[in-house]
Amino acid sequence: MNKSDFFERLLSALQEELDGAVKASRDAAEYATNEESRAESQWDTQGLEASYLAAGQAGQARQWAVAINDLRSRRESLLQSKDRIAHGALFSCDFGDAPEYFFFAGVAGGQTVDIEGITVTVITQQSPLIARLRGLKVGESFRLPNGSIGQVLTVA
Repeated sequence: MNKSDFFERLLSALQEELDGAVKASRDAAEYATNEESRAESQWDTQGLEASYLAAGQAGQARQWAVAINDLRSRRESLLQSKDRIAHGALFSCDFGDAPEYFFFAGVAGGQTVDIEGITVTVITQQSPLIARLRGLKVGESFRLPNGSIGQVLTVA
């Protein structure tokens, strides 16, 4: 898998998330201020709830924008080839079933990207998995909290 292609797909997926959050925020804000959502009684909180939703969606949009900017600003270092699992590594591990693929980034943890029929999960420093994997090279093994053994298959 080409790391540059993966990186562009990740940025594209995050941009889609950002666009969706911005649209949802605008829609909720529009509904919150619409005549139809005006409270008909003191218990009618539909407009208030829509305004909370708009604020939440706007916050999510800000997080996506920060993630995109962070990845773009670190592009060069993230795309450098790695020989061990470190920030910017695109790697795969064997956990006993099919190989699983990951990208170690500073942001967008949990985001998944499908490329070449493979699903890659973005993990961050907060991931418990990275604590066990950081610094490992291809062929090295590690123990998971459940006691099973995993192995690093590839690192790019």
